[in-house]
Amino acid sequence: MIPILYLSHCGSSIGGGEKQLAYLVTNIDRSYYHPLVVCPDDGVFAEHLRAADIPTVILDLPPWRKAKSLMARYSAAKKLAALAKAHNAQLIHTSDSWFNPYLWCLRKQLKIPVISHVRTLLSPSQVRKYKFDQMDRIISISQESTIPLVQAGVDPQKIDVILNCVDLSVFQPASVKADSEEYVVGIVGRIEPFKRQKMFVEIAAKAGAQTDKVRFHIVGAALDLPAHRAYNQEVHQLVAKYQLHGTVHFIGHRTDMPKAMQELDLLVTLSAGSVIAEAMATGKPVIGTPIGSTAEMIVHGVTGYVIPSESTEDLANKIIELATDRMQSASMGQQARKYAEETFSVETHVQKAQNIYKKLLKG
Repeated sequence: MIPILYLSHCGSSIGGGEKQLAYLVTNIDRSYYHPLVVCPDDGVFAEHLRAADIPTVILDLPPWRKAKSLMARYSAAKKLAALAKAHNAQLIHTSDSWFNPYLWCLRKQLKIPVISHVRTLLSPSQVRKYKFDQMDRIISISQESTIPLVQAGVDPQKIDVILNCVDLSVFQPASVKADSEEYVVGIVGRIEPFKRQKMFVEIAAKAGAQTDKVRFHIVGAALDLPAHRAYNQEVHQLVAKYQLHGTVHFIGHRTDMPKAMQELDLLVTLSAGSVIAEAMATGKPVIGTPIGSTAEMIVHGVTGYVIPSESTEDLANKIIELATDRMQSASMGQQARKYAEETFSVETHVQKAQNIYKKLLKG
């Protein structure tokens, strides 16, 4: 078997990146590959991996570029190299590109190939800062995410695009959805600036001014970080400002995400990510803006809509259109499920990753 070392963004919580990493390591060909996941902290994600019989190690990997981490990062890199040697790792794959400097060190020391997974939209300067040119291979979750890589001088031949996936056996349309006068629109993800829940509240305010038949769900919670706590407070304050307590509902963190998706009629995403695949697999249309992988995952006019502008009014009007025409919304949801089956399967995702491993290991 070929040992592969994976670096996870975190072990204490489960976001989109952690879900995608779990899909990969739990479905990889275990007769051929032997995964070991390194998490910088312990918690629900690390426990999830252990429960799935995935070897997991907790090793703090402090931010490479912060001055306060100067001494700690070299100690962490040394421990990581020792772990890779003990595991006899033949390849290292980071699920978080901010760990690229650690991969750069390991690549130099151990002379083994390294892969960085790009899950966010970077700037060319970030690409240069985080040594993407030193990676043997880069996996991007969208074509759009490859643009700054190429602009920063990364060889396009090093880049592969693999869309996010979803477990189609778990995320399924509800067998029966209760009829309701209210149309439920949700945004799903951690409450943080990147997910843009404040913009979602602005959209809810504009839609609510035109109809009282639409209810908005904010599904997710803020991490216990100062910036996230502050943003969470701002989102609540905005709901109070617009007097939307009866329209916008904070659902909180959900561990039963398939059921949470089934409770929606429509998903709105303002940051892209794996929630698009999850909603579509559950038979829900999706509305988003052209950021990240959104335009590549939604078939405009078929499985949902990609609104070219970031106008809250345009987004609100499209929501009202679907809320008013329930047959159109249901039809789009059916098309979304069909498209998810064709495009977002775990098997396809894992096979594409394994093809990259085979090419690197042959080299």
